[in-house]
Amino acid sequence: MKELVIVGQGPAGISAALYAVRGGAPVTVVAKDGGALAKTEMIQNYYGFENGVSGKELLERGIRQAENLGVRFVRGELFGIEFGADGFEVKTSEGTLAAGAVVIACGTVRSVPPIGNLTEYEGRGVSYCAVCDAFFFRGKKVGVIGSGAYAASEFAALKNVVEDVTILTDGEPPRFDAALPCDTRKIARLEGDEAVRGVRFEDGTSENFDGLFVACGSAGAFELSKKLGLETDGNKIATDEKRATNIPGIYAAGDCVKGMQQIAKAVCDGMIAGTEALKFLKANA
Repeated sequence: MKELVIVGQGPAGISAALYAVRGGAPVTVVAKDGGALAKTEMIQNYYGFENGVSGKELLERGIRQAENLGVRFVRGELFGIEFGADGFEVKTSEGTLAAGAVVIACGTVRSVPPIGNLTEYEGRGVSYCAVCDAFFFRGKKVGVIGSGAYAASEFAALKNVVEDVTILTDGEPPRFDAALPCDTRKIARLEGDEAVRGVRFEDGTSENFDGLFVACGSAGAFELSKKLGLETDGNKIATDEKRATNIPGIYAAGDCVKGMQQIAKAVCDGMIAGTEALKFLKANA
């Protein structure tokens, strides 16, 4: 049976992993950290903990449970999901994983740098998907805002189409290996009128850009949906009652799909997504 790769190690991702691995599927979970749950001080409305439980403890218990059942964990930054020979290729800072099916369970948070007027230019020169929008900037000058491996990955995707690309680390030290062209000055604001025309740095200098691609942190549900062509419902990934997306073999669970953002709902979503992904893998073995 082909591999099931799950993006996210929160309650939805771990629940999906538990059901799939117990059904006989090889399962790998990709996650950089524990997300919002790891920062939650106390949870008092989840079944089975009469005195409550911290988010960190609940997260760690779930991970240990999955590991005990044979689930493999890859801890690194996620770049994206692409179609591949075995179904899908999950691109991470630790390498590429082949997957027969994928469950996206990484929440809805979009990593946006604290640049005051950045969102004003979304769709007007500011993009969150190099694969989607690089074509529109052929022969132009663009910047990639980010300082880590995800920014380097977006840079590589853009360089296939756009000649002049610079990574703007927004005051952060570069965290990518390759000697890529980058500018480490802190960004004060974007400049432009109907469309973005450049950036103003905090030192008072400015530089012209025809487009800017945001690639901070790791790729989240929003970025993944854009890159794959998944249907969305507002800022959520659209699924049916089986948590299946519009692309066969791709499922979504937890806070990245519609419904209450609660642990109990995420666990239920994960159960459904993991079970349905297992059926898909068996049907396509």
